[in-house]
Amino acid sequence: MVVITPEYNHPKELSLANEMLARGLPLLHIRKPYWTFEQLEHWVEKISYQHQDRLVIHIPTPVINNCLKVFKQYSRLINSIKAQYAHLSTENCSLVNNYMSELPYLSTSVHNSTESKQLSTRHRRAFLSPVFTSISKRGYHPTIDWTSILQAWEFPWIQTVALGGITPEYIPIIQAQGFDDFAVLGAIWQAQEPLKIFDLCHNQDHLFFP
Repeated sequence: MVVITPEYNHPKELSLANEMLARGLPLLHIRKPYWTFEQLEHWVEKISYQHQDRLVIHIPTPVINNCLKVFKQYSRLINSIKAQYAHLSTENCSLVNNYMSELPYLSTSVHNSTESKQLSTRHRRAFLSPVFTSISKRGYHPTIDWTSILQAWEFPWIQTVALGGITPEYIPIIQAQGFDDFAVLGAIWQAQEPLKIFDLCHNQDHLFFP
């Protein structure tokens, strides 16, 4: 199970993040495309030290394209917390080939069959989206038969993670489709009781993805 942070601050985001990690959340993806590096670093510092290795930092496209100095700051932070993965877009993964030794294994996002062809031996996780109609992005609907993609999956070393519109009741369907894992965003952060939704998803995770 993965939880992805909202792009914009949730009023109880840090306390909820720490509580979900304390309750056993395997991976928390930090996706803050509009933050400065300093804002990101400050956020990470407020996560309990014993859980920081379960954080996955998303490196934004502007950093990859325009600022090697800031990219190196990201890579140092990622390594300092002993993160298992760093998350980049499929296009950006190819742009950092010269600096792969500075990053752990890669996590990325795949939205179509063309992007899946850019996967490599450095990748270990691929988020396939949207699987269902997105909760956090209005009008973002699935346009691909992901079951067919999974049946023809050519990358046995890369775990497939379902993303988009994931709620507790969809988790058995995701497992039956052949996904290895799932990620939750809107269902938690837009809920009146985020931890209640987290617990439901976490229980389903143990049941269907032991």
